[in-house]
Amino acid sequence: MVLLNNNENFSAASGLINAGFLENIYHSVIDEAFLDLGRTITLHLHPIIEQDDAGTQSLPAPQQYNPFFGQTPIPKSTTGHPGVKITHRDVNYEAQIKVGPLKVGMNETGMGDLDDNEAMVTLVVEALPHLEDTIAVSIEGRRYSIEETRPIGFSTRRYIMVKLREIQEQEGPSPDNTIG
Repeated sequence: MVLLNNNENFSAASGLINAGFLENIYHSVIDEAFLDLGRTITLHLHPIIEQDDAGTQSLPAPQQYNPFFGQTPIPKSTTGHPGVKITHRDVNYEAQIKVGPLKVGMNETGMGDLDDNEAMVTLVVEALPHLEDTIAVSIEGRRYSIEETRPIGFSTRRYIMVKLREIQEQEGPSPDNTIG
């Protein structure tokens, strides 16, 4: 392999432009846009499943009053999975949101083409660990799944653009076979 010289010529550069100053202006404008124009989205993270501390086998079953049988107590199931505690986790972020459709020729915002069931949000890059653990994203009552992510910024990547596709979630089957 032979490495050829390039034809770049930067002799007109005077060093008067302060790149750090321009970066600070860029970040302050984008952060201000998050505060003033941003809307709240909810990231639904994977739930934490852990063993329930209550001894379900050694303790008597919880009781409740049954009006049909007088004062006869009946067992009361408190969870669908005895001995397991499920903790659902959500986190809210301020985001810049663009919901489709955005077709070719309408692309003045630089967001790319969006279909009717797609959306694009911009978040701070600190949301990346939560994005990796996200099951679904809620935007104004609609649920989306993550299609792709792209970090952006001036000289350092401080924001992340996330392309989303709308999903129709259905309730999972009941663990009780008699319900269906």
